[in-house]
Amino acid sequence: LGLGRMGAPMAGRLSHAGHDLVVWSRTRAHAEALADRAEVAGSPAEAGSKAEVAITMLTDGGALEEVVLGRDGLAGGLGSGSLLIDMSTTGPAPARKVAKALEERGVGFVDAPVAGSVGPAAEGTLAIVVGGADEAVGRARPLLEVLGDPERTWHVGPVGAGQAAKLMLNLVLGGVTAAVAEGFTLGRVLGLSPDDALDVLEGASVATQTVRSKRDKLRSGDYGDPGFRLALMHKDLRLAVDAARAARASLPGTERVAELYAGAKGRGLADQDYAAVAAYLASMAPLLEHNPPEG
Repeated sequence: LGLGRMGAPMAGRLSHAGHDLVVWSRTRAHAEALADRAEVAGSPAEAGSKAEVAITMLTDGGALEEVVLGRDGLAGGLGSGSLLIDMSTTGPAPARKVAKALEERGVGFVDAPVAGSVGPAAEGTLAIVVGGADEAVGRARPLLEVLGDPERTWHVGPVGAGQAAKLMLNLVLGGVTAAVAEGFTLGRVLGLSPDDALDVLEGASVATQTVRSKRDKLRSGDYGDPGFRLALMHKDLRLAVDAARAARASLPGTERVAELYAGAKGRGLADQDYAAVAAYLASMAPLLEHNPPEG
């Protein structure tokens, strides 16, 4: 359930591995695109009624609760003894809420958010962080091994622990990318060419992997065809800040990074790659605003 940029290739891998699929998506055309290899359900409840295991790949916690617990929701269709594997990034609280509601119906729950974008989803090389009871995680593993790299799949604790680990990962990813964007902006306003700035950042900084993966986008200033949308990065950073506050901790640096991504969203960059935070920073540097990266 959920056949966006990540869910569709993940469903494709399960089909290719020989699993019988029932699919549902809010955008019905996304589900019908898989009609040659899967049965298309008219509602989450209908999909659940035909499944031993359900997998959700949705936008956020609100979407998860609506799809699972709402009217014609998945919970109404799943039978006792079935299992839900949620691979969305929701934060721990929605995972625990949904798990509790399903437990009352005899349905198991595993939260298994992923690290990686569209390419790894299609290749089955995603990193996966898993929360749940040992028995439920054991049942989920054969499917997770189709979708991700077994060497980079970690069972990190009970329900909600996978979400906690995913927020930790994206906090670092968002912060490092914002730091690379600021470093690149500084190099440019101080007179370095885009290539020289990126060569030094890639060759000598601790952010090598980020520069390498985003170099073409930073060089060209073209942040379309996102591997991971900026709006989703902002959502995950806010989830991390909120989770820390709930645990009576403070993440002031991450709060500032989240503000940068919020500013970029406000400039219409929400649906571009999250590295477009660099375009937002460039818009605040008059020299670069009139001399974009290719100039």
